[in-house]
Amino acid sequence: MKNLIYKDNAYSLEELEQDYKNFDESMNQHDDFKSYYSLAQSLETYDHSYSRAGDRLEALHELIFTAKFSLLNSYKKFYIDLFESNEDYEPHLLRRSHYLKNAIVWYNSCEDYILQIISFAYDLHGIDITSYKKYQKALEECKYGQIESKLENIDGENAEQLLSILNNYHSHPDVKYLRRKLANNLKHHGNLHFEGLVNYKLGSYMERNHNTGKELYNSNWTGFHIVDIDETIEKLKTVHNLLVSCIRNVLEFIDFKACLPTGEKKIVLGRICSVTKDKADYRKILC
Repeated sequence: MKNLIYKDNAYSLEELEQDYKNFDESMNQHDDFKSYYSLAQSLETYDHSYSRAGDRLEALHELIFTAKFSLLNSYKKFYIDLFESNEDYEPHLLRRSHYLKNAIVWYNSCEDYILQIISFAYDLHGIDITSYKKYQKALEECKYGQIESKLENIDGENAEQLLSILNNYHSHPDVKYLRRKLANNLKHHGNLHFEGLVNYKLGSYMERNHNTGKELYNSNWTGFHIVDIDETIEKLKTVHNLLVSCIRNVLEFIDFKACLPTGEKKIVLGRICSVTKDKADYRKILC
């Protein structure tokens, strides 16, 4: 292939490689999250709640890698193992669409893990975890509406700050678009399609009430939600960067490191940690 003609732009293989590299470098890195897992393990005998929160962070870190892998592959404009794209680009576009659908699902799931980190760190789930079944039940309680309601009912600046961190991500237009349009259509309606891969209907059928003219049936009601693959990829890149920033804000708020046992009472952004020589006795507050 001498050059790939894509949306009226010509790319050499070298330019495609640089374009891909530039996209990768425009996404926030998150390797530093790994350090929190070993920290959470060190807190295991002192604070079960913080330790569980750190465990969920490790799971989230891996999930972001999976989502990012899919998004990066969806950004690739040319796959060397497929045939000449200037003659027939559809095979390339089809592969990109599959990677992008994977990225949509995984990025949409990441917010659940943030909620789990917060819920476990401050025991917002309200469950005394004394068995594996109760741990699973606590996971089920980590829903946005429930966490939001509990934080709203706590009178204090810390709870208000934490809720603000969550809301800034949850209510961002691109995050809402990911959740309501992309993921919802893909997971529940099965009608998310991409420009260039859509089998458009040749016509439509409609029925009206003869007397009132009211529309009774229209075959277009079952139509596809059609998106441009490149525009969608850019939105997901924005979501990725917002997600990593949100997680960093949550970790800064929780401040795992300040809860390491020192023999002194410490205030950890809403948590009072009182450590004795024999054991750690923590009272958790968010007010």
